[in-house]
Amino acid sequence: MIAGNLIRRALAVGVMLATTAAMVVTMQHPAAASTLTLNATVDCLNVNYSGDTRDWYASYVSAGSAPPSYGVTMPYSSMVANPANHTWSFTISLPGGSTSVSVSAICSGGHQYDQVGWTNGPAISIPSSATTLTATWGCSTQQVYPGPYITGCSAQSYSYS
Repeated sequence: MIAGNLIRRALAVGVMLATTAAMVVTMQHPAAASTLTLNATVDCLNVNYSGDTRDWYASYVSAGSAPPSYGVTMPYSSMVANPANHTWSFTISLPGGSTSVSVSAICSGGHQYDQVGWTNGPAISIPSSATTLTATWGCSTQQVYPGPYITGCSAQSYSYS
């Protein structure tokens, strides 16, 4: 009799586990968030020291988003120079679920020591419905006295689609 009760309980537990497993397998999982396309332009606003063309374009550009924390330094081969206004443009994919994005740059690295750029303004918030963000960042260089120059970037304009 004890053996019979144990067998019935074991079968009941087995049926319960099988039912739970079937429910887990058949439940629909939400679709993974798609990536966001960032079309960015970076402009060194105040750098043109006596016609020194080495600083017309940023010597370092980095884009970052959160969450999850993601950052990428843009290689020159991935950016397009715009000679009419001395800006860099690039397009990258940000991870799905990103809620903000910012850019840093170095705009005086061509002829004087400049710290790695920092973000001077708030990051651009990304609505969950956006699939493309087109943004322009303006970067300005200033000296930290006594010390090096530092470039700060802030969003000048942006739009979503």
